[in-house]
Formats: sequence, structure tokens, C-alpha cells
Amino acid sequence: MGYGNLAYKEEYYIPKKRPPKKKKLSVKKQRVNRMRYIRYIVAIAVAALAAGFMISTFVTVHETKSRVRELEAQLAEAEAVTSQKAFDLDHKIDLATIEDEATNRLGMKRPEKYQTVYVNVSRDDVTEKTAGEVENARNKFSEVFKNIVSNIVEFFSIK
Repeated sequence: MGYGNLAYKEEYYIPKKRPPKKKKLSVKKQRVNRMRYIRYIVAIAVAALAAGFMISTFVTVHETKSRVRELEAQLAEAEAVTSQKAFDLDHKIDLATIEDEATNRLGMKRPEKYQTVYVNVSRDDVTEKTAGEVENARNKFSEVFKNIVSNIVEFFSIK
């Protein structure tokens, strides 16, 4: 080791690596790269729009189904109330109650003997039976064909 020497010793000297120079792209390659990036951006935007559309349709379908379920529940409740009211109405029909209402509230009276008139209507015990269609092979064939067509339509219809 020498004192006063300003030279670098080889063992201590590590040259700095310079970053490689960026190559300038030609105008044509820059344009191609720019178009590639634009295509990527457009593809991502289209995919995002498609995903948003799909999500919105799923949400709409779900909301519609839930609304249908609510309306069906309201319908079932309304039908139950209606059937209960019809049952109550059927059981409230009491001739004594009706007569009481007619005489007290409406001021009606039973007819007297001279107010009742009987009319004799002569009835003939005759029944007529008319056939709408004459049964023959042609009508039976058309009926079978209609049944087959309706079964096919019913099979392929959306339920």
C-alpha cells in the first residue's frame, strides 16, 4: 500500500453500467403501437359494457321475479279474503232474517189471499236432441289431427 497514490486499484474499481439507450421507433411502428393500444382500450370498453348490460338484465329479471312473487302473495291473500266473504255471505242467508229486514226496515208485508194469483202453464214432456256435427270418418280424422297439433304446440311452448 502506498500512501499518496490517487490511482484506483483494479480490485476496488467496478465500472458503472449505463442503461441501454432507448431505440427510437420509426413513425410507422409508433403508429402501429398506438393503434394496438387503442384496440386494447376499445376491447376492454366493449367487454365492460357487455358485462354491465348482462348485470343490468340479471338485476331486472330478479326484480321482476320478486315483484311477481309479491303480487302472487297479494292475489292469494285477496282470494282467501274473497272466499271467506263468500262463505260468510252464504251462511248469513237466513229466511227469518230476510223477512225481519223486509218487514221492519223496508216496511213490506206478506201478500193477502186475494193478492195471490196462480197461473197454470201447460208443459209438454218433449225433449229435442240435435246433433251439432254429424260423426263420420272425416270429422274424426280432423279432430285427431287437431289434437296432435295442439299436443305438439303444448310440448314446445314456454311455460
